[in-house]
Amino acid sequence: MINAKLLSVLLVAAAVALVAVFYSQRNQQHTAAVVVAHFPKLMGQVNQVAKVQIEAGDAAITLVKGKSQWTVEQKGNYPASPVKVRSLILGLAELQRIEPKTSNPELHAKLGLSEIDPQSESMLVRLEDKNKSEILAVVIGKQKPARVGGNRSEYYVRAPTDPQVWLTEGKLPSDRTPAAWIDDRVLGAQTVDIESVEVVHNDGEHLRIRRKDKADKDFALLELSEDEEVESIYSVNNIPRTLQSLTADDIIPVDHIQLGSDPIRVQVDTFEGARINIALFKQDDKTYARLTAADSANEDGSIPPTEKAEVLNTRWQQWVYVIPEHQYDAVTIKKTDLIKANNATPEPRA
Repeated sequence: MINAKLLSVLLVAAAVALVAVFYSQRNQQHTAAVVVAHFPKLMGQVNQVAKVQIEAGDAAITLVKGKSQWTVEQKGNYPASPVKVRSLILGLAELQRIEPKTSNPELHAKLGLSEIDPQSESMLVRLEDKNKSEILAVVIGKQKPARVGGNRSEYYVRAPTDPQVWLTEGKLPSDRTPAAWIDDRVLGAQTVDIESVEVVHNDGEHLRIRRKDKADKDFALLELSEDEEVESIYSVNNIPRTLQSLTADDIIPVDHIQLGSDPIRVQVDTFEGARINIALFKQDDKTYARLTAADSANEDGSIPPTEKAEVLNTRWQQWVYVIPEHQYDAVTIKKTDLIKANNATPEPRA
């Protein structure tokens, strides 16, 4: 005969097993639900998308596919972020349907799916082909972390002309301004192997750093006196590192902004023979960069520039870049801030 203690243990074990089975079936049902594509035809039409129109609040964003790149119409057809454009189109194609929700229009606002206006949370996305035929239109509302975890989210969505709301799961970019869709890499797809950097401040102070070979990891701070020593090689290397990864928060046409006449000037020479000149400004609580490229041995333009310099100038010539303040600070650090404090006044090296 089973005693009372053993019976209690068996009952508890059975209860735990039933709970485990319940949650396992529930998770399997959820998994089975989300594998259904919300836009089943879109994956086969991804390469046909030629225009993306986004309406969010009082902003309109138009992304146009060109021969070699996407551009942002509201930003003077400046190159768009290829990563974000691809993430949006593929994200919609991979969006998975979980379950239907309300079809009552009075509840749309609560889910962030009301008609587009400056106060609404909703975002309308339209995809068109090269013939301007609509491939897809969807209103995207509130989002929350997906129940299965990871970096995915759940989104409330509906068609613009259909009150039926669906809960979906996937990963979509949610940027709501034209500036957020530009390719924020100031160098674009170009890479440069920096040989030297010279920074000239408007008070006359300057610093120069250089490395002898592109394989060298560290840059040397030049023109040190006998007793001067670098405080942090990280801070020295951070100057070219920042220049190589310079990003833009926004872009402004050169004829739409009046910059000061006394910038901090940065000259960058590369192992490829290109010279990049950067004028840095701080005004109106923002930091700006104006860039031009030439050949380091041919700044007067007597010889046609290298292909890389030409590509960079084509990208830069019409624009002033709004850059993050921390990047401005990293590049404009003064030589005295890179040297260990020393009360003595040593003689410069010959």
